[in-house]
Amino acid sequence: MQATTVQSLLRTSQALCGQMCQKETLENGIAYFHERFDQIYDLNQFREVVLTEQVGVEKVVKEVEQWFAEKNLTCLRWALAAETESPELAEYLTSHGFQERVESAMLLTQWKSLDATNDLRVLPARAVRAAYRQTIMDDDATVSQSLREMKADAYAERLDDPQYDAFVAMAGQKPVGRCALYQVGDIARVVDLTSTSDDSCESVYASLLTHVLTLAKRLAMRCTCAAVNIDDSVKLRLLTDFGFESDGRIVEYERPSKAANGQA
Repeated sequence: MQATTVQSLLRTSQALCGQMCQKETLENGIAYFHERFDQIYDLNQFREVVLTEQVGVEKVVKEVEQWFAEKNLTCLRWALAAETESPELAEYLTSHGFQERVESAMLLTQWKSLDATNDLRVLPARAVRAAYRQTIMDDDATVSQSLREMKADAYAERLDDPQYDAFVAMAGQKPVGRCALYQVGDIARVVDLTSTSDDSCESVYASLLTHVLTLAKRLAMRCTCAAVNIDDSVKLRLLTDFGFESDGRIVEYERPSKAANGQA
């Protein structure tokens, strides 16, 4: 049976976590954790969660919280297993301060030739590591510098994974955005589509998408997908213009951070 878009995205999310984290299988899911990058959501979370009617939600949450606390860490995100729902868990987490994050599962259904009509250059991040790091430092001024540095260090470690092809958009000598194509088996996922230019974010996105989708087409991947926050109308519209269609939703629960998160 062919995997759904949501299943494909959850599979790549699990691989992205495992790319850098340690993990341990607990009774009701898998704990991913990184003691050095303790404030980054993607690297400290509880995934593939499955609950039954016989298991008390409050008991499970407290056990997971205690497990992370024993490692001097905090569980920053909860994500259910594919095709699994738990209204009780959703109600419990949201009532205890977690925020629901809903993403649209986007599947590339037709290849469209959209030329990026601008003067941006797109370069492999491995060749311009300092520029790649700068896009992270410029990403969100509301986030503390220490957290941005932590995120930059974490993302830099991903660049050496041969299945993670990251790119940087350059306006002259200035880095203005980044994006990556992550390959898991026969699945290609567009990740970390980011612009640090408020005035020209759409052209930055378009240049990066043109580049990564050209790579995906050359690799002849069975499935090319992306997950986009349902409130991000710009990215949703651009992905649609590039031939993606919405094919389901992914719901996760995140613990609010005073400094904003280091989410991938």
